[in-house]
Amino acid sequence: MTLNFVEIPTAGGGWFKPADVKDAVAFLIEVNSYEAQRPTPNGPKDSALCDVTVFKSAEALAAHSPEINRGMRIEQTLLARDLEKVVGNATIVKLDQVPPKRPGAHPAWVWRPVNDASVRQAVIEYAKAREAAVQAAVADAPSFDD
Repeated sequence: MTLNFVEIPTAGGGWFKPADVKDAVAFLIEVNSYEAQRPTPNGPKDSALCDVTVFKSAEALAAHSPEINRGMRIEQTLLARDLEKVVGNATIVKLDQVPPKRPGAHPAWVWRPVNDASVRQAVIEYAKAREAAVQAAVADAPSFDD
């Protein structure tokens, strides 16, 4: 019998803070789960639990050396809601801000598609290389069935 290993999503990666990574070239967001109106000390919030790979610069993207955050909680309203339909999948995006609709309100953070084909391709190549490395490690693992 072969085992299908699955990671249990945990919030060990802290909370996503858009202002800290606003200038990143691209994000690879792998959405593990989504909870609408999850109870928090600050009231209920829509919440996505994700693995967030941040390519902070073109150099980091070219070198395949991103910042990897496993189990990161995203609770900014628009960012979390956009990830609801991506659960169990991944997306390549970047951050942007939109002006507030009400006077005195803060600009909202939103995901935008990465329109630069070379950036998208580089992120896809990184993801494929990472997956190939995982598959190679699994293939090299000893068999205890014998």
